[in-house]
Amino acid sequence: MITNEIRIMRGPNMWSRSSHHLIIIKYDPVPVSEILPEKQQLLRDYFRSEYHFESSHNDFRLSMIEYTLRLASILQGSSIDYHIAIPAPGIFYGVLEYEIEEAGLESLKLASEMIRSLCGDEAPITFREARQQVQVAHRKYGEGPTSTMIIEAAKKRNIPVTKGPAGFTILGYGKNQKRISAAISQHTSCISVEIACDKDYTKKFLESAYLPVPSGRLARNENELLTIVEHLGYPLVTKPFNGNQGRNVTCGIKNFEELLIGFRSAAEISKPVMIEKEITGYDYRMLVIGNKFIAASLRQPASVIGDGSSTISELVKTENLNHLRGDGHENALTKISLDSVSEQYLQKQGLQLDTIPAKGQQVFLRSTANLSTGGTAEDVTDTVHPANKVLAEKASKVIGLDICGIDVISPDITRPFSENGSAIIEINAAPGLRMHKYPTKGESREVGEPIIDLMFPQGDEGRIPIVAITGTNGKTTTTRLMAHTAAHAGYTVGFSSTDGIYVGDERIKIGDCSGPQSAHTVLQDTTVDFAVLECARGGIIRSGLGFDLCDIAIVTNVAADHLGLKDIYTVADLADVKAVVPCAVKKEGWAILNAGNEYTYGMKDKVKCKVALFCSDENNPRLQEHMKNGGSAVYTDRHLNIFIYNNACKIFVFNAAEAPVTCHGKAEFMIENMLPVVLAAYFSGIPTDGIMRALKGFTPNAEQAPGRINEFEINGVNVIIDYAHNPHGLKALAGYLRHIKEKKTGIITIAGDRRDEDIIEFGQIAASMYDHIIIKFDRDTRGRSEESTAGLLAQGIRDVKPDFEYRIIADTQAAIHFAIDTAEKGSYVVICADDAAQTLNITQYIAGLYED
Repeated sequence: MITNEIRIMRGPNMWSRSSHHLIIIKYDPVPVSEILPEKQQLLRDYFRSEYHFESSHNDFRLSMIEYTLRLASILQGSSIDYHIAIPAPGIFYGVLEYEIEEAGLESLKLASEMIRSLCGDEAPITFREARQQVQVAHRKYGEGPTSTMIIEAAKKRNIPVTKGPAGFTILGYGKNQKRISAAISQHTSCISVEIACDKDYTKKFLESAYLPVPSGRLARNENELLTIVEHLGYPLVTKPFNGNQGRNVTCGIKNFEELLIGFRSAAEISKPVMIEKEITGYDYRMLVIGNKFIAASLRQPASVIGDGSSTISELVKTENLNHLRGDGHENALTKISLDSVSEQYLQKQGLQLDTIPAKGQQVFLRSTANLSTGGTAEDVTDTVHPANKVLAEKASKVIGLDICGIDVISPDITRPFSENGSAIIEINAAPGLRMHKYPTKGESREVGEPIIDLMFPQGDEGRIPIVAITGTNGKTTTTRLMAHTAAHAGYTVGFSSTDGIYVGDERIKIGDCSGPQSAHTVLQDTTVDFAVLECARGGIIRSGLGFDLCDIAIVTNVAADHLGLKDIYTVADLADVKAVVPCAVKKEGWAILNAGNEYTYGMKDKVKCKVALFCSDENNPRLQEHMKNGGSAVYTDRHLNIFIYNNACKIFVFNAAEAPVTCHGKAEFMIENMLPVVLAAYFSGIPTDGIMRALKGFTPNAEQAPGRINEFEINGVNVIIDYAHNPHGLKALAGYLRHIKEKKTGIITIAGDRRDEDIIEFGQIAASMYDHIIIKFDRDTRGRSEESTAGLLAQGIRDVKPDFEYRIIADTQAAIHFAIDTAEKGSYVVICADDAAQTLNITQYIAGLYED
């Protein structure tokens, strides 16, 4: 089958209410008919024998999709869900979950290639080979175990998690966000990290607080070694002064030859080299978070147990087959690697890789006990002596780290370190958490949770208020009104819309920014404490929403627009897309729906949050029934007074005609845009007098509401620019223009990607509104010829007024110039602006020409 399109869902979406991470694949089923019956049977037999799977479909076209999804699912190696969606007859979509996006895409690619090979005459790659390739992608792009534990703990607390620039993990939104990199938080002191990464600095700080550390000195060259030996004596340990994960550390040095080898090994990582007196005892890691002891592990170096017949090398290979071991940090344990360090350590024990240990003999392969080199860990948290917990907490305070791992060598952690010659050998500024969560032996510790508790006090989810706005028409104006009202209340507002992205008083990006990536930009800005996000159909269809939950959703209306695109054929289909937004409202939040629009009103049965209604007609039956049942609402009475109804109380706000955006109450569609803002602001805790002042101060000019009934006077002619770009929007504009008695010239245009019937209807509405009509075209005709668009508009015009004379002037500037030149003084020229910014610039340029 041919894959026509792949979409990646990264947030709430129209395909699943539970999963935010989906790959959506549109298939062309036609090539399936070319697959011979014997090949079809081969596929059935292959999946039956290899994967014990039978397709649930009789239609082989669906079986092919199911086989691909099934194989891609198991290649990801976990309980990945999938299903087939058929939005219309003959249109097939595969829906596949993923954990790591890149691994999911790799699994889909390999599954498709394997099935394609089976349908041809090629031998497919083996499942094992394909699985390994998917695992490579998973390791490359997935989080490490430490980050994963912190992220899981954040999600348990309902703290949003997103990927920020350069791959950093961001917990929370806006000004309440925190950033992490593994176990380093944004509160981790740079100076403290520098101290911890320098073993000489660490030793000096700990010594200054009289904490136990091994005697040691830095050696910058081999000539200093004899002097150091005379001072410290044997046995010794050499380590890079700024190393980590036990790399090039040599323990148990008993003579100068071994010291020379150890020095040279450490010098490969860094110079100078730290040389310390070796402390006798066991290797412990103590985890301290927020200066509080959390957990402790007893670590052992990588080792194997002899069986009496296998060599050490063979025993290592066998141990690496253990399902708990994986490459790097992907599993609870890391595979054991044999290298020159392990060979040298074996030689010190009189062993070789081909030595056969006795049955039950434990052979250690390294001197250091790091998990990253194949070591193991046993949880000993409950056995740590209280005095040792206090000592660890003190060490974290001395170094100044909020999260740290303290490595201690001690004969017995159950006794005070001060009594048995124990010593702190290292402080880790970014401690791995894997050993505590997945110990080889002992109790698992949820060590990600105290890190989240340190960063976010209980009850703090790291969120900011989010108002999400969708609908067919009016959503950009509603977004601007909401942002203006929140800013008037003192918030630093970030909002995204079809006009751009705004933070505070600054527009940081120009263009259509009503998709999920723009929402991410707003929510990841550290200054924003109130977000208003316009959510257009395109972004929702393409990749879902750019947030997990919002506090309030507003749905302005749903009407015919863009139908026939992306397999959205009916208004009901479009409503299902728009419903994604109110369905993403948190349980205690509000979906504010238009009682006067049947599709919007119907969303009340889909959401799990509280529902409020708005309507400019107080007698609307749906509105009345809702309030009768105790529901919250906002509406205007016949005098245009705005009332909020909440908790059985009727609250007067102000008269809608006093808001400039309503054009003295004549623009009913602007009242409809403003009403949900009144209620959303009220639910956001903004006082009604503050709401009133904000909305009275919002002027529909080119700065505050570009392309929304912007009015000018040019050469004695009144010019109106409005973004009416579909039949529903043009009808709303007609309602306002009915109040204007003067002659009106309409400059109309409509995007070419609308259906024929939509373009014809647009022409019909225009004919009923205007005395003169000029048809113009936008720079982007969206796949339709100018002749076709003009012909359909003309057909609509003549359906209403058969003898109506219209003019075609393709260029926007020429069309506006001609209309103003030929219009009567005091009459109106109304421009439909598909690109509001461009149309405003052209109109203002023309106005300047007349002034000159």
